[in-house]
Amino acid sequence: MKYVLLPVLCLFVNLLPAATLEMTGESFAPMIYAHRNGRGRVLEMSDSSEILSRERRSAGFALLASDREGDREVGLTLKLVWPDGSESAVGEFPPLRLRKDRMLVRQFRLTLDDADLEKLASCDGTYNLLLLRLEAEFAGPDGKPLPALNGTAAVGFDRGMRPGFPKAEVVRRNGVPTLSVNGVFHPGIFGYVGWNWLTARQSIRDFGKAGFHLYEIVFQPWSLWKNGKLDVGELERKLNSQIVSVAAQDPEAMFFLRYWLYVPRDWSKFHPGEVIRYDDGSSEIPLLGGPWAHASYASVLWREEYKRVLRELIARLEKGPYADRVFMVRAGYGNCGEWNGFGYHQNKFPDYSPQMQAAYRMWLKRRYGTLDELNRSWKSSFADWSLIDIPSRAERLAGEGTLLRTSSGSGNCGDYYRFFSDYTVELIGDFGRTVKEASGGKLLFGVFYGYFLHHLTGVPYHSLDSGHYAMGKLLRLPEVDTVCSPYNYHRRERAISIGMPLESIKHHGKLFLAEMDLPTHLADAEKYHGTAGESFSCDRAEADTMTLYRRDFGRVLTWGAGGYWYDFAHGWYEFDAFRKFITDAARIGRAAVNGDMRSIAEVAVILDEESVFSISLHSGEWAKQLRETLGCTLESAGAPVDFWLASDLGAAVKRGYRLLVFANRFRADPETDRILAGFRGTLLLLGPEEALPEHACPPGRCLHAPAGLSAGAVRGVLDKAGVHRYGGAENFFVYANASYLGIWQPEGSREACVVTLPAPARLTDAGSGEAVSLNGRSFRLPPSERPCFRLYRVENQ
Repeated sequence: MKYVLLPVLCLFVNLLPAATLEMTGESFAPMIYAHRNGRGRVLEMSDSSEILSRERRSAGFALLASDREGDREVGLTLKLVWPDGSESAVGEFPPLRLRKDRMLVRQFRLTLDDADLEKLASCDGTYNLLLLRLEAEFAGPDGKPLPALNGTAAVGFDRGMRPGFPKAEVVRRNGVPTLSVNGVFHPGIFGYVGWNWLTARQSIRDFGKAGFHLYEIVFQPWSLWKNGKLDVGELERKLNSQIVSVAAQDPEAMFFLRYWLYVPRDWSKFHPGEVIRYDDGSSEIPLLGGPWAHASYASVLWREEYKRVLRELIARLEKGPYADRVFMVRAGYGNCGEWNGFGYHQNKFPDYSPQMQAAYRMWLKRRYGTLDELNRSWKSSFADWSLIDIPSRAERLAGEGTLLRTSSGSGNCGDYYRFFSDYTVELIGDFGRTVKEASGGKLLFGVFYGYFLHHLTGVPYHSLDSGHYAMGKLLRLPEVDTVCSPYNYHRRERAISIGMPLESIKHHGKLFLAEMDLPTHLADAEKYHGTAGESFSCDRAEADTMTLYRRDFGRVLTWGAGGYWYDFAHGWYEFDAFRKFITDAARIGRAAVNGDMRSIAEVAVILDEESVFSISLHSGEWAKQLRETLGCTLESAGAPVDFWLASDLGAAVKRGYRLLVFANRFRADPETDRILAGFRGTLLLLGPEEALPEHACPPGRCLHAPAGLSAGAVRGVLDKAGVHRYGGAENFFVYANASYLGIWQPEGSREACVVTLPAPARLTDAGSGEAVSLNGRSFRLPPSERPCFRLYRVENQ
């Protein structure tokens, strides 16, 4: 039976086009996630995966309905909303006859005529893709409206402009790398909403209204493979529905795609010799609900196949109707697509596959040239390259009770981990070149990488095996535009830290993006770790959550970096206090576009990647102490802190820091000594004295301390080095750049605190714009019984 959208008169007596809507079928199907986990009735309109155009005038969509309580009827009325906001009404459709614990699928098809096409051609819009919406109203037997999980089906229309990709760049502006899309700069935090096959529709509407228009699509295409090959057509249709779904909520939406390089679960059946082999001989691990054999990083077949898929996807995107909305691709492998290996959750060591073995031996040949040179370095006696194996489990775990490796075979272990980090970055670069070449250099390329301090605490299975210790090499790759990381999951209610060389990232012109996946009080605390609710009382949960979100926003802003909010499409942001927060954040971000965002820190932490490879896998206690000192104690002493790679020490010294803190200098390096000879500030070396190289700490201007430092000891070091401290209170975190000052007090303060600026300035509250009364360079913070964050705009005089 056909139900037709009849011509009707709108309020302004304009005759609207006569689109037709046909109900094409109805059946029952197994319930999908939202319906299995729903209560009572679940009513949902799905978005179309077909894009309308002058050539393609018809597109289908579906209505999904289920009832967990019994067999009931639901009335249905639909209307069509055009891109200009005008509406076409349509008569009622047959009621939905629901059966308990079954999901009804009703199929529809929308068809346009010539008048419809002319109407769409006359619609204004920034982008090629226009959005039509079919809005449903549901009613019970008594005629009263029923709520819907999603009451709107979106259908895209291709205007035929063939737009191509936008002009996206990471450019240095106001002293820091900044995202520019079509000449519009996006400083600080962007309005990304993370989701995976889902759409956080209400949140997207809220972000768009606030002025944020950049969104991430987390794309996991392995479920779209059939018979060992990816169905690229189905991938494109799935992407169509996701783009349309977001753009229907925010017509100004632009996107970056987060593309996971996982193989499907049955890939190993077609390519059994191309998968990871773990130290116990197995090839499968439980992941996302079942056993999974993942392709070896060293599988040439996997690499070439996925490069081909990426090229085909990008070619389809560039020719497609929403190319002008896509500005970046982030390709990722390893657990969660973050290039950090597999197997660590199961206490397994990878990868003993023939491919990885061959790749390691080839790397050793390039590194040493001859076996004699390798044997001298390792103090070994190998007679042939083929006798060298990837370190065994016993070799990796040798050296119990020591910070550094001292046992025989340590050369092989150190080099294997050095190789795996190098190889991971080489892989990243290869996929980055693929994205750049396929898009003609128009798309930005991003990557998760460089979790320096985070992974050190993951011994024995998730530290050096992560492959995250070649950041210096990655930052020199021209293909990489952005580097991303979630911030530390350890005690997030206390501090926000990333443990990464952020200043090195910025120094090399890369944009850092912080993944802000802190759950709000609306999240399931049992499912999501790091939740703000763990240490706050229920009656203050919303207020304390928002305090942390303001803190995190201010932290990223003062870093002079970028970031995005990420809620897994679980509705964490659907409350009024958050809507007000993002409105304020957007306003502050717009003001920041003209501010000087450079660091003004007088303290820099130096992270040495090369020393990492000499650390044993029993270094967990040292690593936890280091994380506590660098991720919390040091930053709580009232002064901002920067983080650099040791390979960029020369650039760091030129900044004129008063204090350099070496987190892990466990090797002699003449080049480091040469650079430090010209440094006139104070040095602090952390770690046990026996681990430090000889003459690493010259007397007079060098201090030595264990990895675990007390707050009092940190304040003493800062004062000795002549570092300006903004305040003397305990747990007084200062986040600052040249234009903004953030003050975080995780325990509040019983007394008023005096804050002293390093130089005369005009100070205003970044949110309200109200001027702060200063007494010279100082002002007072009132007491606070709860955790408190304040953000100020600084204008130097």
